[in-house]
Amino acid sequence: MPVSARLSPIERIRAEIDSLFASDQDLGLILEQVARASVRLVLQAALEAEVTEFLGRDRYQRATSAPPIPRSRRRRGPATATATSH
Repeated sequence: MPVSARLSPIERIRAEIDSLFASDQDLGLILEQVARASVRLVLQAALEAEVTEFLGRDRYQRATSAPPIPRSRRRRGPATATATSH
């Protein structure tokens, strides 16, 4: 059963576990593979929780305090004012 690439890693692992239980392999082999996938699931969930806490936002959520995008296409830095005197 193919899994969409847009799914999160946790959802992909869960889909893998579901497909293992739906397969017609030997039960011992299925349980071994499910155990391995379950460990990956727990590690992935812990990793995603750490990243979410570090970034301060959820997956695909934009940061609220992002720096403003410059509006000028020609200038690379901040605008500077120059005064000339005669």
